[in-house]
Amino acid sequence: MTDTTYKLHILDGTLEYVLKELLEKYPQAVILSTEKEEIEFEINIDGNIEIFRNLYSPLHIEDCNGRILKLSKREWRKGFVPAGINPSLAYILCMIAELKEEDIVLDPFCGSSVIPITALKYFNVKRVICSDISEKAISASKENFKVAGIEESKYKLFRSDIKSIKLSKRNIDKIVTNLPYGIRVGDHSGNIEIYKSLELLAKKLLRKRGLIVLLTQEKKLIREVFRKEEWNIKSLARVNEGGLLPEVFVIKKR
Repeated sequence: MTDTTYKLHILDGTLEYVLKELLEKYPQAVILSTEKEEIEFEINIDGNIEIFRNLYSPLHIEDCNGRILKLSKREWRKGFVPAGINPSLAYILCMIAELKEEDIVLDPFCGSSVIPITALKYFNVKRVICSDISEKAISASKENFKVAGIEESKYKLFRSDIKSIKLSKRNIDKIVTNLPYGIRVGDHSGNIEIYKSLELLAKKLLRKRGLIVLLTQEKKLIREVFRKEEWNIKSLARVNEGGLLPEVFVIKKR
C-alpha cells in the first residue's frame, strides 16, 4: 500500500468538528493542510474512496484522481422542507451536543427530522421527541423515518406549535434544533414569541444537567431570551450555510 492524498470539502466554520471526526475514525490520517472549506490529508489504507462513507460531517471527499464522493447525502432523506438543515451540519450539532446512548433528545422545530434521525442512526440515542407546526414537515418526517428504518418505539413525532406542545415530564437530556431565522421562513417579530416559548419549554422539560444546542441567525434575540441570570450561553461556531451565517449556541442552566 502507498500513501494516498484526499481532500475533504467542508462547511466554512466547521473545521474543528470535521477534523475531530476524521481523526477519531482514521487516527492514521496525516493532515497536510487546512483551510476554511477544505482539509487535505494523506493516509495509507487499503481501499478506494468508498471507505470514507462513514464520515458524516464533511460535504464531500475528493481523491487524487478527481473522483468525488458526496458525504452529505443521506440515503434515507427522501422528504424535504424549505430551509431544511444540511445533514452534515445536523451531524455536527449532534457532535457538539455530545449525545450519549442514554439520552432523550427533543427537537421542537424538526422540519423533515434530519436532526432526530441523525441522533438515532449515528449516535444511537435512547429516544427522540420531535415536532413541527407544518403538516408538510410531519409528512416528510414520516417518510424519512420509514426509509431510515427507525423503530417507532424510538421516536415520538407530532404536529404542534411550540407554544402548544403538551409534554410535562422533566426528562429531556438534550434539546438540539435548527431554529427559524426569520429570513427564508417567517419573520423577526414572529420569532420573538417562538424563542420565548422555547425558553419556557426548556425550563419545564430539561433535566438539571441538560444541554441545549441551537442553530440560528437571530443572535441578539437568543441572548435576550436566554438571560444570563438563568442561563449560561456560548456561541461555539459561525457557519456559512448557503450564504447565511447562522451561529451554533450551546446553552446550559446556571
